[in-house]
Amino acid sequence: MLTTSEVKLREFRVEDSKDIVRLHYESKDAFEAFPIDEDTIINIAKREDFLFIVAEINNKVVGFVGALFQRYFRRAEIGPICISKPWRRKGIGTLLINEIMRRLKIVGIVRVISRVKSNNLAAINFFKKNGFVEEGFFKKYTRDGEDVIQFVKFI
Repeated sequence: MLTTSEVKLREFRVEDSKDIVRLHYESKDAFEAFPIDEDTIINIAKREDFLFIVAEINNKVVGFVGALFQRYFRRAEIGPICISKPWRRKGIGTLLINEIMRRLKIVGIVRVISRVKSNNLAAINFFKKNGFVEEGFFKKYTRDGEDVIQFVKFI
C-alpha cells in the first residue's frame, strides 16, 4: 500500500481540470453517466460548499474525490471518487477518503453519505472497508434505471 509520503494529497487547482475529466471518463461505468468538461469541473470546484481533493504521484494526478456539503445541516455527500486504473487497489482511495473526511469534520460535518451502483462490487467493498455502512437501497435510481445503495458514516 502507498503512503502519504509517496502520494501527495492537495486541493484541486484549475490546471487539474483536464486530468479530472480524463479520470472521470476512465471510470464512467462505475457511476451514473453525466457529461462533463473542464468548465464544468472548474465551476464545481469554485463552489463554497464543495471540497475537491486530488492525489498526485510524481506530479501526475492519479485520483480525486469530491464532496458536496451542507454546513447548516452538518451533512455531506461524497462523490465521485476516481482512481486511475493502474493505481487502483494501492490505498490511494483510502488516503483520499481519510483526507476528505478529516476536512469535512473541520467544517462541522457529522454525517457523510455516498451512493454506489448496486453492481459496483469494488466500490461497495471499498466503502465498507472504510467504515461506511449500508443505509438504503434505491430501485431504478439512475437515469438508466440502475439500482443504487446508499452508504453512511458518522464522523
